[in-house]
Amino acid sequence: MQKLPQIKAAYDWMIKEYDEQVKQATAAGSQAPIVRLESYRDSLERGVFVMLFGQFEREVTERFRSERESRKNNRDWRIHRGWDVPALGAKTVPFLTKLALLMDKEGRNFSKISAAYERRNHCAHGGTTDPVGSIDQFVEDLYVWQAELRRN
Repeated sequence: MQKLPQIKAAYDWMIKEYDEQVKQATAAGSQAPIVRLESYRDSLERGVFVMLFGQFEREVTERFRSERESRKNNRDWRIHRGWDVPALGAKTVPFLTKLALLMDKEGRNFSKISAAYERRNHCAHGGTTDPVGSIDQFVEDLYVWQAELRRN
């Protein structure tokens, strides 16, 4: 999640500018710019959400590849069992499959990540009906999820 701080800083800078422009439009008593700015903010947050989640996806993929290589090359069958299945060596292993092999599917974070992944897909494919929520909270969640991923 190397670029996460940079993406978050860019988002914070853009939100500061958004707030300033809303303040100016409010002071001028003009509603049309505020409606336009709100639309821009929604698009911005969706794009940032997708980029931030992409950082976590990359972390999962790197961890998955490392774990797969480590386990499939282990001589102990109890450790390498299943990890040498050809499907896990494909470049198109689904994200949730990777995640399920790295984290407890019954854990509370797995369902949160799965829900965020659905929102990410919704936004990435042009969806605008599902809210992304607080970007600040999402960044905090990503760090929690990263820590759990590294512990396992």
